[in-house]
Amino acid sequence: MILLPLSFILLSACSGKHWRGWEGRLTKTENRVALDDGGPHAGIWKTGDIAIHYRYLWADDRLVIKGEVKRQARLQYFHRLHAWVWIHFLDTNGYVLASRRLWAQNGSDVYGQIRYRFNRDWQLPPGSRAVGFSYSGRARDRDVGWDFWRLP
Repeated sequence: MILLPLSFILLSACSGKHWRGWEGRLTKTENRVALDDGGPHAGIWKTGDIAIHYRYLWADDRLVIKGEVKRQARLQYFHRLHAWVWIHFLDTNGYVLASRRLWAQNGSDVYGQIRYRFNRDWQLPPGSRAVGFSYSGRARDRDVGWDFWRLP
């Protein structure tokens, strides 16, 4: 008898607006990159952990984006990297309409396993006018590790 009400409460809590990811959430102002028609357009989005050097073309509700992820000072000397970078498609107010994985890696620089380039092509959700980036990961070297992340 007790399990049924508890299950209902749990399912109700999980059915909220944000339970499936970033969709519908407001992004930070400094994390919004307005999209310009046509292109190609170039830009750099940079934090203390990574820099994303990109070129994009936006036409007919399609976004073609290519570029490279570069490790910054905090991650530069770690040899193993397990990381994800996400791109978020935003409306004019900065709300996330959809999110896609832009880049992911799990490897070691020692053996040349990490590729830093990306080349993606997406159909944008209706109302997309900007993008934002987020990432998370773990860098390691021998017995030292560093967890890093940035929310949209």
